[in-house]
Amino acid sequence: MFSDIYFRLLLDVMDKDPNIQYTPSRSNKDSEDPTVTSVKYYGQLISSAYKQNPGSNIGLVFGKHMSPINGCDFSRLLSTAQQVGQCFNLLVNQYHTLNLKLFPILHTHKGRVSISIIFPYQNENNEDETRFCNETFYSYCLNSLRALIDNNINPLRVHLNFSKPLYADQLEALFRCPIVYDSPISMIEFSEDIMTRELPSWNKSLHEVYLSRAQESWKAVKRLQSFRYRAVTILMTQAPNGFNGQYLAEEMSISIRGLQKRLSAEGSSFSHICQLARRELAKVCLFQLQLNLEDTAFTLGFQTQASFRRFFKGQFSMGPKEYLTKHAIMNNTETAQVI
Repeated sequence: MFSDIYFRLLLDVMDKDPNIQYTPSRSNKDSEDPTVTSVKYYGQLISSAYKQNPGSNIGLVFGKHMSPINGCDFSRLLSTAQQVGQCFNLLVNQYHTLNLKLFPILHTHKGRVSISIIFPYQNENNEDETRFCNETFYSYCLNSLRALIDNNINPLRVHLNFSKPLYADQLEALFRCPIVYDSPISMIEFSEDIMTRELPSWNKSLHEVYLSRAQESWKAVKRLQSFRYRAVTILMTQAPNGFNGQYLAEEMSISIRGLQKRLSAEGSSFSHICQLARRELAKVCLFQLQLNLEDTAFTLGFQTQASFRRFFKGQFSMGPKEYLTKHAIMNNTETAQVI
């Protein structure tokens, strides 16, 4: 479902940035599916933009161009939902079909609904790429809500997992709410009552058409996704069961040995993808879901607290309690250094 629309819009944004002097050429390989080629080119464009202008606000500008009208069938699927809640659920449940690097998670708690985005598909988080994804994703969500429902819709708070940029005033103008930078996880929070807001663009017949297209597209794209990508997606959506090798192998209709061979062929392993998924889910559990350490360890598939603490310290260079203390800003609006 990833459409050429997106990289055409991105090219248009790049052309208007005087600090970006060139764009990489698009490769046309007959052996590759157009969808796969589009995603690769999309990533190359982003990398090229930040290489030429590290302080670029291209993600924010690109996000402003994103709207249901300009989007692909996936965007139209969201905009034809009946309520915001249905739209949000489709967003988080269907996003992996686009084969992109981020993974959104929706959670409702104590009158607030939050959407976080994490990056379990890559070995290390590139700050430029994560900044682009943050700005584009949240700008798209917010601009769509304002365009479709009410221009006065504002989040309660936004957390961003990158440092305050030079163009922070533009982020303030977009979000119109407190912003916390250098957070352990990126997350946007709304009042829970937004979930029952009706979408004026709701169209039952069209929605069913776009949902059918999404399912058909996923069947075609699924076989083109890397085996590793599909395995990580299962880990993310079926924790803690997915952290059992036998369970994962059965879900992928393959033997344990076949699972390891397929992952090895792509330069990975079962233990490695578990590490990537657990690293990101740990932040979700502690800061978005606000689970205690015991429940977090269980959700991540650890048998003991000791093994969880060892893993956590290896990933974040400090124990979970110390990490929570360091980032207490996430749950304390009074002491948060917000804009």
